[in-house]
Amino acid sequence: MKIKRIIAGALAFTMLAACFSGCSDTDESSESTSAESVEAVESEEEALPETEEEWLEAMIAKSLTSYGNVTKMQEKLTAAQSGEELNISYLGGSITEGVGAPNSDSCFAKLTYDYISEKFGTGDNVNYNNAGISGTPSTLGVLRLDRDVLAYDPDICFVEFAVNDGSESDYQSAYESILRTLIENDVAVVLVFARTKDGHTCQEYMQTQGEYYDLPMISYSDAILYMFDNDQMTWEDFSDDESHPNEYGHTLVAEMIENYFDSVMEQTAEEYTYPEESLTEIRQYGAHLYENTNLTPEDSGCWGTVTQISHFENGWRHPPTGENDAITFKFTARFVYLLYHEVAAEGTYGKIHIKITRDGELYDEYDFDPVSPSGWGNCQTSCIAMSATNCEYEIEISMAEGDEDKIFEILGFGYTIDE
Repeated sequence: MKIKRIIAGALAFTMLAACFSGCSDTDESSESTSAESVEAVESEEEALPETEEEWLEAMIAKSLTSYGNVTKMQEKLTAAQSGEELNISYLGGSITEGVGAPNSDSCFAKLTYDYISEKFGTGDNVNYNNAGISGTPSTLGVLRLDRDVLAYDPDICFVEFAVNDGSESDYQSAYESILRTLIENDVAVVLVFARTKDGHTCQEYMQTQGEYYDLPMISYSDAILYMFDNDQMTWEDFSDDESHPNEYGHTLVAEMIENYFDSVMEQTAEEYTYPEESLTEIRQYGAHLYENTNLTPEDSGCWGTVTQISHFENGWRHPPTGENDAITFKFTARFVYLLYHEVAAEGTYGKIHIKITRDGELYDEYDFDPVSPSGWGNCQTSCIAMSATNCEYEIEISMAEGDEDKIFEILGFGYTIDE
């Protein structure tokens, strides 16, 4: 195995270095140093797992990055054991949603919910909410946090965005905004770190934030990489594509999370200190979502209210009729985000023209294109306006010149506001 070759190389180097150290050490001390090095290396090699079961145990142990402060989690689980309601939510992208698993009951989210329910529940007092949506990075997750998680009054929430995020500041800000919002809503937060076949993961900054907030962290990225490096598993064992666990992979991820819950009640509880200051600017902190269920246009123009994207059916749609009467919205906010249907190529979908006034003065006016090489029919977000304080926005949207006979779907507006 690779690890043995590395150890052998290290041993050879150590013995060679000892041979050339006579100018400063005696032969006896060199022999002693070499003997100690050999013993240390042999000890390290002997510590490696040998059986398949031992390797599995080592992988599971490797996944537990941190217990974090266990006080909140122990409170929630103890309450469940006494019969109180325990609401468990899962917020993330397609991995959380269960892509790669043969059905919704065999994804890691449902498997761990079943485990926690059986271990700590008293019958039917543990509730399940899977808020994983394919293509969701934290910049979208924070906008739907109210609708898809907080509306279910969560006690525990798993957060998984490590492969959908990038390292840019917007992602870091959105991720921390999610964490602070959940903690401030008395939620026990668990971070889950994934990776893709090519090694992409945002675990580094997410782990930094997790350590700052003293949260439990479970890294299946670290765990499977440990197995890869020791020739005990291949990516193809874990996944059938570039990023999603297969049925076996979802089972492994579930076992890693279950390992935390097997031992969390045995850990020492200490008073939790919530950091008053954030690590980032948390620009998306306190974000909310407008859809046609809670926002009525000032003028609907020729736009309808039927959109066809899963989980975002309550938006506004321009039909391909050639008409071009603008739809106009007015609301108070600081930051404004457009949620829209992103597509991969030109065709039936066209550009829009956006005109934004802020407190009665023109703020911006431009054409906006929903076409992106990376688009695949998913919901995408774009920050279209910002202010340091609350202001009154008027947003007028029509089809861009030449695209009057094409479709555009507004899936919603994310916004922040000082309340």
